[in-house]
Amino acid sequence: MTKTDDPRRTELRHTDGSTSPLLMVESAVPGSTRPAVLVLPGIAVGARYYLPLARALAAAGVDVAITELRGQGESTHRIGRGGGAAGYHESAAEDVPLALDAMQREFGARRVVLLGHSMGAQIGVYHLARRDPRVVGLVAVAAQSPFHRGYPRRIGRRLRLGSILLPTIGWLAGHVPGRFFGASGRIPADRISDWSRLAARGDMQPARADLDYREGLTRVTVPALSVVIADDPLAPESAARGLLAMLPAARTCLEVEPEALGHNTWARTPAQVVARVLAWMDREVALSPPGDDEAADA
Repeated sequence: MTKTDDPRRTELRHTDGSTSPLLMVESAVPGSTRPAVLVLPGIAVGARYYLPLARALAAAGVDVAITELRGQGESTHRIGRGGGAAGYHESAAEDVPLALDAMQREFGARRVVLLGHSMGAQIGVYHLARRDPRVVGLVAVAAQSPFHRGYPRRIGRRLRLGSILLPTIGWLAGHVPGRFFGASGRIPADRISDWSRLAARGDMQPARADLDYREGLTRVTVPALSVVIADDPLAPESAARGLLAMLPAARTCLEVEPEALGHNTWARTPAQVVARVLAWMDREVALSPPGDDEAADA
């Protein structure tokens, strides 16, 4: 990648003192009215991996930002004992708003759609429970609820076993090796603990929460799209429907991409997914300015 290909970048500072980059790619279409998109990465996937996706969306008139989950990619979060908390609640309550604040400074006041990949979509769902008026929709790609009953029996049993073993490994080591999820690097133990509650019981209340996420999710009305990638054993259609079921009052839509683009690699060749996302945004996302949806619900 040449210097001129690099995205704009700003550093986000988290409450634990760590920093992470927010990568931004501006719309290539002057005057476009499409909402901006905030990309939330999957587990153990760095933000830069999603640059082809961001550039494809920008070419169609979308301002895009990609955040970095704590402990992944270029994040300076200290993983292990002595590091700050890095569970689902910290991501949904602190890190996503931090990225949205930076997007407002860089792009101006905008409606925003969260685009989450795999675990990133789970975090996006949790953020919706916080009723952020800037967020007008959610796209979940190759994403799922990890609740074991939403999978074929063989995989479901492995998830159930993992929900017991992985928190113990995290408690002992302060992290879980990414190879358990087919990834590299290390995963913060807090994030795995929250994942394990979902995998074991479908419990949507993360540790250290400052609100009842389960109740909050019942009141979410912004639209949500799930894009299932064909032949993706990590996020089959049944598990993707489980994620949408967390939003019982929302307008939800599930589409199956018939080409086997890969659980992660779809983001490197994103044309098919981008076409689906743009069509859904144009069809389903309200054209009201930020705050109108919240006022209508009051």
